[in-house]
Amino acid sequence: MKRIKILLPILALAFFSCDDYLDINSPSPNDLLFENAKPDKLLPAAQVSTYRTQAGTMNQLGNVFMNSWTRNVASFGNGYDRELQLQIDNGFYTGIWDGLFRNLKNFDAIIKYPNPTGKYDMYVAAAKICKAHYMQQIVDLYGDAPYSEAWAGGANTTPAYDDDYAIYQALIAELEDARDLIANADPAVNEDIAPFDTMLGGDMTRWNEFANTIQLRMCIRMSEVTGAKATFRDTKLAAIAAGPFLSDNVTINPGFSLASGDNMNPEFNVFEYNADGTLAQNRTFKTMTGHAYKSLQSYATTNWAVGASKEIVPGSGIDYPNVTDPRSARLFTAAPSNIRRAVTQGSSLVDVGAIGTYPGLPSRFGLGNYNAYGTTHPGITVADYASTDGFVMTYSESCFLQAEAALRYPSLFSGASTWFNAGIQDSMDMKFVAAGAYITTINTKPNFGWTGTDAQKLHAIMYQKWVALMGVNNSIQSYIDYTRTGYPLTPVSTNAVQTRKPYRLIYPVSEYVANSANVPPMSTTEIFTINSKTPFWVPGAPN
Repeated sequence: MKRIKILLPILALAFFSCDDYLDINSPSPNDLLFENAKPDKLLPAAQVSTYRTQAGTMNQLGNVFMNSWTRNVASFGNGYDRELQLQIDNGFYTGIWDGLFRNLKNFDAIIKYPNPTGKYDMYVAAAKICKAHYMQQIVDLYGDAPYSEAWAGGANTTPAYDDDYAIYQALIAELEDARDLIANADPAVNEDIAPFDTMLGGDMTRWNEFANTIQLRMCIRMSEVTGAKATFRDTKLAAIAAGPFLSDNVTINPGFSLASGDNMNPEFNVFEYNADGTLAQNRTFKTMTGHAYKSLQSYATTNWAVGASKEIVPGSGIDYPNVTDPRSARLFTAAPSNIRRAVTQGSSLVDVGAIGTYPGLPSRFGLGNYNAYGTTHPGITVADYASTDGFVMTYSESCFLQAEAALRYPSLFSGASTWFNAGIQDSMDMKFVAAGAYITTINTKPNFGWTGTDAQKLHAIMYQKWVALMGVNNSIQSYIDYTRTGYPLTPVSTNAVQTRKPYRLIYPVSEYVANSANVPPMSTTEIFTINSKTPFWVPGAPN
C-alpha cells in the first residue's frame, strides 16, 4: 500500500484527542484542539492510536494466555506472574479498556461530524468499520459496556452500560451503514480519504471487504447462541454469504521509521528494539513456551523425558501433532548458544527444546515475525524492521473464519478445506517459509489438519489460527475463540491458581472510580464461571 509520511501530526493529535488530556484553558497555538479537528485529522489519529493498543497490550495478553509466550527464567526472576497464575483483578491489563475506549472517541467524532453534503461519507464509512472492529473486542473481552451514551465527553461523564448483545446488533448496523455509504459513493461530492487513510490507502473496495469480514467474525462468534439471537445471526450471515471477504492483509503504516520510539512500528518497538538500535528489554525477557515448542516440533527434535506423556492436556486423549512446522524457527530463533530452548509456563527452569545441553538460554522472539523482509534479504537493518507494516487483520484470519463458516453453515458457505489450507499457506508466506510437505502431512492428523470428525476439524481450525496469529498478528483473537470453543487445547501454567482461563476480564479500576454508579460489580469467581455477566455468545451463558 502507499505509505503516507504524516506520522508526527498523527501522534500529536493522538495525545490530544480525549477530554482527559486536553487543557482547553491555556491552549498552545500549535496544538489542534479536539473540537476543531476535521475527519482528515481524526481518521489517522484514531487508526494509529487504537492499533497501538491492539499491537501491544492486547497482543501480549493473547500470546501469554494462549501459552505461546512466557518469561525467560534464565535471566529474570519474575514477570508475567499474574498472567501465569491467573490472578486477575480490576488492575489487570487496564490498558486494553482504557486504550480502546479513549481512542474510539476519534472514530465516533468522525461519525458525528457535521456532514450535510456527504463530503465526508468515506471517512464516516471507514470510521464505522474501525469502530466495529475495536468495539467488538471490548464486548468480547468484557461483556456489557458503555456504548449508546459513550464518548459524550463533558456532556455525560458517567455513561450507562448497554447489553452486550445489543451492542453487537448496533455494530452490525454500523457495518451495514458503512457498506451502504461505500456502495453509493459519489466522487463528485465525496472527499478522497486516500491521503489520510493509514490502513487501506482509500481503497473503498477493500474497506467493503474488511466490513464483511468483521461481520463474519461477529456472526461466527455467535455460533452457539439460540432462539432470537440465532435467528438474527443467521439473517446477518445470509446477508454477507456472497462476500467479498478480505483479499489481502489489512495493514497499517502512517510512515513508521526509526526517527524515535513513537515513530517505530509499535510492535517492533515494544517487543524487539529501541530507536537507538539497542535491544528492547522485552526481546530478552519473553521466550517461547514449552507448549509452543512441542506443538511446532516433531518428537524427534524435542527433548522428551523418558516415558513422558505426549498429551497436550492430561486426560484429553489428544497428543501433540509430531510434525515440525516450518514457521517454528521464524517465530522463535535460537538462543545465542545456538540451541532452541523453551520454558514450560510456570517452570523455573529452561526445560523444553532441541536435544542439547540444559539448562541454558531460551529462544528469543524471532525477527521473522515481521514479514516485510525474508531471511535472504540483503543488508536488513533495525531501521528496515522499524518501518515495516503493522497488521490490523490478516488474510489468514479471514481464511480460517471462512473455513469455520463453511464447516458450520454449509448451506451458505462452501470450500471449507480450501479456505483452511489457504490460511495455512498465507501464514507460511507471511513468515517467508516454504510449506513443503507440511500441509499434506498435517492434513493426515485429526485435530491439527483437515481430517476426521467435524469436532476434530473445528479444533484444527482453531489450532492453525493460533499458530497463524502467534507473535505479532492479533493473537487476542485466539484467546477469544478459546473462550467460545475450548479449542485449541491449551494447558494452563503449572503455577496457575485456576483450572482454566477466564471467560472475560474484570472492568478496570478507572470505571469503578469514575463511573461507579453504572459499572457492574465483578468478583474473581464470576469471571471463571458462566453466569449472567459472561459474554452472551459463550456457550451456556444465560443471556
